[in-house]
Amino acid sequence: MRIAHLCSAHGFGHLTRQLAIAEQLRAHGAEPTLFTAAPAPVVTEYLPGAAVVPWRIDVGIRQPDSLTEDIPATLTALAEVTSEARIDALAAALRGYDRAVVDIAPLAMEAARRAGVPVIAAGNFDWPWIYRHYPALHGWAERLADLQAPHRALFLSPGPGLFGFESVTAVPLVGRQRPAAPLPPRTVLVSFGGFGLDAIRDMLPRIPGVSWATAPPMPDLGRDDSIHRSAPYPALVAGAAAVLTKPGYGIHAECALAGTPIVWVERGRFPEAPYLIAAMAERGLAVGCRPEAPEFPSRLAAALEVVFSRPRPASVSSGGAAIAARAILA
Repeated sequence: MRIAHLCSAHGFGHLTRQLAIAEQLRAHGAEPTLFTAAPAPVVTEYLPGAAVVPWRIDVGIRQPDSLTEDIPATLTALAEVTSEARIDALAAALRGYDRAVVDIAPLAMEAARRAGVPVIAAGNFDWPWIYRHYPALHGWAERLADLQAPHRALFLSPGPGLFGFESVTAVPLVGRQRPAAPLPPRTVLVSFGGFGLDAIRDMLPRIPGVSWATAPPMPDLGRDDSIHRSAPYPALVAGAAAVLTKPGYGIHAECALAGTPIVWVERGRFPEAPYLIAAMAERGLAVGCRPEAPEFPSRLAAALEVVFSRPRPASVSSGGAAIAARAILA
């Protein structure tokens, strides 16, 4: 069975959870192909030999970095990306596949429909629900809602849910897993996903005994208290003493599955964030301010000290990726 996974490039979380599902599908003999604008090494590092088709599936919300939204830029990008010609081009590329797993772009669902390929949407939110929170995007919310309405969906908790689909089936937590990579004690993995956070190098405080770790595609911090490792990312998550991040499904899932504590910073007004924070609160602490705030270094140091003083949280055994794979095959 040939399965196309069409992943939003709004950060890496949409892709990384699809990699976990694709791994399970491959174990059942399926042949996954990842359609994504994310860097191909993110795919092949975790799923060697998987086919990657570079394709910008949707816009999401345009962001100059992981913590800031740009609605005017989102409107401009939507006008550029959502043409009929682009949908038809994607439909042509999808002909011959047996399934399309779409996370969670309505335009890709429409392309698969035109190609005659059965669609299963997957996500912890849907874009019409997000867009309805921004007055300037209300028109796009209604258009995209019409495109996703004919399809079945898998709701990957935690999140606000999926709305307006033909049917929705709940699936437990889905994320990548790998054995822990060896890291020095009190190593904190700095994880800000596909959008990054350019100035983070100068915002991180120097804390005795703490090392800051990054991995591609984030750059080397170039500090004497930092390390840069090329290793499977979920292995770094599992090996870290804690992860510094922002509210996001992918990093929350991988930390929960690995039993790694989280310290996070605020993430603008993104509507999904409160649902993720409620889940993350069981596994760590909020810093309580954005990284550019003058109090950020002291608050981050205090949050890490609390996290280090607690027992490591228990890992979650959800089986979500296997459950999703079985639903797709069925």
